Amino acid sequence: MLWREYSPQSILFFMAKKILVISMKAGWGHIKAAEALEEYAANNLPDFKINHVDLCEIEPLLGKFFEIFYDISNDRLPMVWGAVYDTFDKEPVSLAFRKINGFQRLFKRRIGRYLKRQAPDGVIFTNVCPAPMIAPSCRQLFPDMPLAVVVTDYHGHSYYNVPLIDKYFVAIPEVKNDLARVGVDSGKIDVTGIPVSQKFYGRYDRERLKRKLGLNNGLKTILFVSRLSKDFVVPAAQGILEMDEKVNLVMVCAGNNDLYRKVRENVPAQENFKLVNWTNRLDEYMKVSDAVISKPGGLIISECLALGKRIIMTDPIPGQEERNAEFMAKCGYGELALGADDIVEAVGQALVMPKVESAADRPNACAKILEFFK
Repeated sequence: MLWREYSPQSILFFMAKKILVISMKAGWGHIKAAEALEEYAANNLPDFKINHVDLCEIEPLLGKFFEIFYDISNDRLPMVWGAVYDTFDKEPVSLAFRKINGFQRLFKRRIGRYLKRQAPDGVIFTNVCPAPMIAPSCRQLFPDMPLAVVVTDYHGHSYYNVPLIDKYFVAIPEVKNDLARVGVDSGKIDVTGIPVSQKFYGRYDRERLKRKLGLNNGLKTILFVSRLSKDFVVPAAQGILEMDEKVNLVMVCAGNNDLYRKVRENVPAQENFKLVNWTNRLDEYMKVSDAVISKPGGLIISECLALGKRIIMTDPIPGQEERNAEFMAKCGYGELALGADDIVEAVGQALVMPKVESAADRPNACAKILEFFK
């Protein structure tokens, strides 16, 4: 009689595999990758229940430490981040750090209590930083539970070599080679692509989207995404609007109020210029664009590749974003442009270059990754 009180959906909920996806606010790409996995499971895998958490929900002190260090070093001291990245990309340094168990023991009790409450059937790290601290507790409490890492950049770093990890999901074969070089068993590495939202897959009507977004003309469209108020942003925007070929310029400031005011005060309002402080329609602006100007984060690169959009890469963080930019330039999918004049020149070239082949018809990386946990 008891089972009759439950619907088939509720029974599936209780029987579903529980996958814990751990990300960090240290870089939005890790969060977006986790959200893509969560979204895919919700829409396609009724027998999966994804619980996406930020590290701060598991261990606030550890999460806050990584978040503050990342924000300060990336926004204010990028060369420091680059030096740390390069230093830890040497296997002896990473190995020595992993053997320092005292740092892990500081947080072991709280992490263990959290894992016991969740009792997951599998764990996916979309940011590898907490993996050496959390994986030992996972293995101790749940010896047979699969542990996986999603590499959200186009470079494999020595820090990724965490012996307790069962599977690595990477974007391209070159990243697999990078990880094998630093000691990861190549049998543990699958080339799946980086998980991106389903918004970037499937067909869409570009002209209809342009009308919806208020771009009611036949001009080509350039999307400029910038979160930081760098010196090149305003002159680059001015230069694009003054190009011989008139284009639509959409600038998204990612919620940076200071940058939004700075651009609004220095770039005159005009019919073909749209300034947006924050939007949840970035995917739509990307779909209608002919080229995207952005920092070379792993996720936005993957989104551009899914849509077949050429990317002009600016202000890369020393370390992983420089490696991302090198990959895109080598493959001919984008160009690195560091100054305002370089950006304007790269936009002009992008408008006449052949289109990048869309990857939207290829299998979704989320499907390949979650297949491992079935």
